[in-house]
Amino acid sequence: MKYIKQLDSLRAIAVFLVIFSHWVTIRSINKFINNSDIGAIGADIFFVLSGFLITRILFDSRNKAEVIQIPISTVIKNFYIRRTLRIFPIYYFTIILLFYFQANTGTNIKTAFLYFVTYTSNFYFFNIQHWDGIISHLWSLAVEEQFYLIWPWVILFIRKKYFLPVIMVFIFLGIISQLLLKDVPLNYVLTFTCFDAFGLGALLAWQVTYRQASIKMFYKRATVISCFAVIMLLIGLLQGQWRYIPLRTIVAILSVWMIAYILVNEGKETVIFKYLLNNKVLIFIGKISYGIYMYHNIVPYMLNIQIIDKYFNPLLPDLILKKYWTSLYLFENSVLLILISWASYVFIEKKFLKFKEHYRYQTS
Repeated sequence: MKYIKQLDSLRAIAVFLVIFSHWVTIRSINKFINNSDIGAIGADIFFVLSGFLITRILFDSRNKAEVIQIPISTVIKNFYIRRTLRIFPIYYFTIILLFYFQANTGTNIKTAFLYFVTYTSNFYFFNIQHWDGIISHLWSLAVEEQFYLIWPWVILFIRKKYFLPVIMVFIFLGIISQLLLKDVPLNYVLTFTCFDAFGLGALLAWQVTYRQASIKMFYKRATVISCFAVIMLLIGLLQGQWRYIPLRTIVAILSVWMIAYILVNEGKETVIFKYLLNNKVLIFIGKISYGIYMYHNIVPYMLNIQIIDKYFNPLLPDLILKKYWTSLYLFENSVLLILISWASYVFIEKKFLKFKEHYRYQTS
């Protein structure tokens, strides 16, 4: 599948929302959207992107494997090896480092280490019903990994005529489970409550792969549905506790519309492409967004709590701290986070990504 640089811009927007929710303390807009919801919106965009990209890769791989008569077992083996090379290196590097320095992390990673090693931290947070400091954001990576364990088997082994019904079932399971568990705290960290986001991304992948000729019609319909979703969102904002359609579903619909917009208008000089999606800064941030997401809670804690607060703040007058602290905090953490994430991408991630060439989806 060819690289679409505008999707990196969408990743950058998603990771910015997550960082904003964790770095900037704001009052709730109302009972419907609060600070944590802003971060969840970013995570949901990532889920839709994963649903779209992974499903499209699996569709293309299955189709090509059938043409050149490569066993599906080879496709699925190569899929998991490639995912491992992409995801595992900096994830396990991070959690092992945190485990080693656990006394300085302010978390319970030592007692919960098994959850993080097995990518089940979402169940850990759901069980304890609260977050755990700088490792809290790792729940979404657990959800993605669990999706990867399920989805390839579905797409590679069911008959093609069942693709659309199965995808629709996944979407409805996600919506219904969220509605049924709407009064249960942290219900959104459970994998099946995320199926609508993954499923809507998969629906677009199905459209692109098997109904490419009607992608413009799909985009037009997605535009209408997205307008309806925005109206529902505004009603929810006004009422304060409106819950007829889960917020995740609304975000997923809007994300699908945005990806469809990119596909339909690729190569055109629209305003959105010119000033947003083709922005080189956003594309760069999107490329290193995995590292940014991984480290964005850890960097501020280690820099500010363990270093600046202990050694530098006592040297600065209170007046300066009160007046400039927020700006300094955001600037220093942003610069350091980008530098660390870039270094992680260049010196760790790219080194492992080179091995993916040995495990193409259609080769043994």
